[in-house]
Amino acid sequence: MKKAVCYVVPVLLCLLVGVVAGSLQTESLSEWYPTLTKAPLSPPAIVFPIAWTLLYICMGLSLGRVLIDGDKRFVTLWFLQLAVNFLWSIFFFYLRSPLAGLVDIVVLDLLVVLYVWGVRRQTPSAAWLFVPYLAWILFATYLNAYIYIKNPIEKEISVVLTMEDPMSSTKNQQTMTHTMPQLPYAMEALSPKMSRETLEYHYGKHLQTYIDNLNRLIVGTPYAAMPLDEIVCKADGAIFNNAAQTWNHTFFFDTLTPAQQAVPEKLAAALTKEFGSVEAFKEAFTQAAAGLFGSGWVWLAESPEGRLSIVAESNAGNPMTRGLKPLLAIDVWEHAYYIDCRNRRAEFIKNWWDLVDWRKVADRL
Repeated sequence: MKKAVCYVVPVLLCLLVGVVAGSLQTESLSEWYPTLTKAPLSPPAIVFPIAWTLLYICMGLSLGRVLIDGDKRFVTLWFLQLAVNFLWSIFFFYLRSPLAGLVDIVVLDLLVVLYVWGVRRQTPSAAWLFVPYLAWILFATYLNAYIYIKNPIEKEISVVLTMEDPMSSTKNQQTMTHTMPQLPYAMEALSPKMSRETLEYHYGKHLQTYIDNLNRLIVGTPYAAMPLDEIVCKADGAIFNNAAQTWNHTFFFDTLTPAQQAVPEKLAAALTKEFGSVEAFKEAFTQAAAGLFGSGWVWLAESPEGRLSIVAESNAGNPMTRGLKPLLAIDVWEHAYYIDCRNRRAEFIKNWWDLVDWRKVADRL
């Protein structure tokens, strides 16, 4: 019984640390981490919880071996490395500091090496149980270092961005500051199709994060003095991701209205010419939005020749990078609808159609 406790308690402790760390990472994983430029060898997101679960089990079993047969002096070192492991989640994800995370994980590497080296003679099984963990955190050190190098965090500046249509004269009003745009309606005005809580998170938190990241990233770069749409068309990596998401979200929120009017005649004629009818366009657009795998945006865009098309873009994609003019957009990142519709994207799309400001879409033609 005593031996079982020596194994079970450390394993449960490790898993508890993993659950708490995961809760600290949740918001960053949905709104900050996806905007970073990551290493070419970054595994799919699903790999991380599976790998950490297995590694935490091995870590707990390793301590169990030490408690039963090993040198008890290394128990303190085991707890120390677990604490530093937990601190990495705070520094990197909760505080969103790649530099602090990198320093922390290098310290963790050293502690784990010392533990493996120390227990290897008296309890070699405890050392071997830690080898996969050591390999993983060395790989994580590479990932963290790459993110730190490719996503420099500089002194913050801002870029003024009003809630006027990004396709209008707004770009000529840019100064050196990016700030949150003002919604052209009250936060609760779109309810029940889109709740106040959704806007508080989608507009108030997600968009704010993209703007804050963009402000930090453009300092000291050629993008610091560029209009937002020009950054979207010229940048790549983290700067593109955050600039495009800032532009996309501003455009998206600006095209919503609590008092929808009929589709203007000139827009109806253009949609009918290209798609056969307004209803046929809505059906094709709905299929594209429902069928886009993962996160992204679906757009109605206009070519320089005046042809209309439906463009599906993954992640932060924007049709301006293809030389097309955006007319309408729907955000199908899960954060756009999870509060109101959970995982029911089709329900979100149906509700969104009732909020489209057709007058603004027509004005962009």
